Amino acid sequence: MNREQLQSYIYTEKLLAQLYRQAAARATMQDERQVLLSFAQNAEQNANYLNYFYRQEFGTGFDPMIPEGNIQGTYRDLLNEIQKQELSSYLELRKLTYNQGDIELRETIRAITDDKLAHILTLLAIVTDMNTPESER
Repeated sequence: MNREQLQSYIYTEKLLAQLYRQAAARATMQDERQVLLSFAQNAEQNANYLNYFYRQEFGTGFDPMIPEGNIQGTYRDLLNEIQKQELSSYLELRKLTYNQGDIELRETIRAITDDKLAHILTLLAIVTDMNTPESER
């Protein structure tokens, strides 16, 4: 994996952490807020894991500045954007688990993608639940 790829993966995790925090601020249900904040922590942790390998390979850490951005639209729009980012990241990282020679990196990426899959499914459940009439919940 080259420097630019690893920087891109770290950047994406930092961006996801920020988006999850924004979504948590918009969540009206406490349990959703807690889940989203937990996912933000997972994304930060993923960035830290990837940064470990970055430091090993390049001798220095990578701490990108994530511009403060706000997704225009509804809470659902924000969740859909996060889900899109997570899915894209999941698919990209998952490819690395098949051809990565460094066993420690491969297993770390596998753990990250497992978390991402759980995030994607949880976001899907939250958005699907928004479509359920209040009387059926």
